[in-house]
Amino acid sequence: MERQMVVVLGFLGLLFSFSLRTCFSLVMVYVLRDNSFQVNSLFTECTVNGTDRDFILPWDPSVTQYFNTVFFVGYFITQLPGGYLSARYSSSRVFGISILTSGLLTVLLSFVMAYGTAVVYALRFVQGLFEGLSIPALNGVLSAWSLKNEKSRMVTLTYCGAYLSPAVAFFVTGASTCYISWHSSLFIFGGFAIIFSIVWAFCIYDTPMSNPKMSAVEKSLFDEMGPKIDGSSETMVQNIPYRKIVTSTPVMAVFVGNFCRNWIFSLQVSELPQYFADAYGLNVASIGFLVAFPEVLMAISVVTGGILIDKLIATEKVTTTEGRKIAQCTGFGIESLCLLSLYIISDYRIATAVLLVGIGISGLAISGYQVNVLDLAPQYAHIVTGFTRISCIGSVLSTLVAGSLRQENIGSWQNIFLIAGSIHFLGVLFYAVFASGEKLSWATNLSPSDSTMTLTSRDVLEYGTVSQDNNDKIN
Repeated sequence: MERQMVVVLGFLGLLFSFSLRTCFSLVMVYVLRDNSFQVNSLFTECTVNGTDRDFILPWDPSVTQYFNTVFFVGYFITQLPGGYLSARYSSSRVFGISILTSGLLTVLLSFVMAYGTAVVYALRFVQGLFEGLSIPALNGVLSAWSLKNEKSRMVTLTYCGAYLSPAVAFFVTGASTCYISWHSSLFIFGGFAIIFSIVWAFCIYDTPMSNPKMSAVEKSLFDEMGPKIDGSSETMVQNIPYRKIVTSTPVMAVFVGNFCRNWIFSLQVSELPQYFADAYGLNVASIGFLVAFPEVLMAISVVTGGILIDKLIATEKVTTTEGRKIAQCTGFGIESLCLLSLYIISDYRIATAVLLVGIGISGLAISGYQVNVLDLAPQYAHIVTGFTRISCIGSVLSTLVAGSLRQENIGSWQNIFLIAGSIHFLGVLFYAVFASGEKLSWATNLSPSDSTMTLTSRDVLEYGTVSQDNNDKIN
């Protein structure tokens, strides 16, 4: 089935994409290390140390802390352009180009780090620019390929790649950096990203109807339950309801959910390795091992949450709106409380257990805000996703706060987690009040040439509440 191919390759694309930023963060912890500070270890000392496969940079950690910030600045800049390019040209091609370029730049980083911080800042910024195109583009593909009764499962299974990626990248990077070479993980994940992008280009199409390999059985499923949205075109971008998107309260609820998620996820991926090094003096192999476990549990909860929420909605035990709010508030609510509790924790084993619970359960929320865009505006999923993901400014602010407060002691990190947990909790409250799971009146699937058609009762059931402007015609 072609839609299963979309899920599998989408999963792998996000796995490699997010692994690129994760492995870089852990490699930086290693090359900036102070061996005298490593007082705890779950494993033997790294065998790479002191060999020709070792590498130490004499850079000020307060400066290099902002390598992640410049990445997220670039990431922020291309969210809306990513949505526009996907709607105008090709969602699948934009996604593939994003992963390909990021993989190439990751490999390049291993060759240029020795030339100074300026070149690393520049490459990280450009890498962020291309990575920023990926999620709006992927949501455009998923919106076209998701059947009505499979929406949560399809999205959560695909995005599971993003949430499993830190576990894979932390474990592989920790072990390979410690026992193979300092830059081995950059070649591993960069190489896989390049190979993936080539496979994606030959296998994935923007919409079901543009795929010549679709079986008759699967085509009938899309005829019956598919979103029937238009493919990327100039006509589509000329009729995007920008004002209605930016003034929609349910869209803003997704925006806030994304803001909080970006704040916390960048903390997980970019800062947790440094937290365990600064606060507890762990070596790189131990850090990679410990921070991988919460991400595995989160990936599991992402999948199980998607199946559970789909079932609750399909059996009409809850409405779509209630299902999204249950997922969001349970996942992110518990995570915010766990982050707040780190303010008073000073043992790395207890901290790991708390992160295991908080990060693990947070995967439930993916069936909330992440799927929500496909509920609200399937026709404009790439554009709405691009707008809501401007909230990745949360990643920029998160890394800036961590960079400014971070010191080589546990107290500074307790303050960082207090701020993160508080912001996360406020975001949960906002989503609980303002989110919706119903298709918005302006999110019509009809092309502009059909926009003057009079609505039938079936149309009303399909499109939900529609404004009465222009004699009950779609606007």
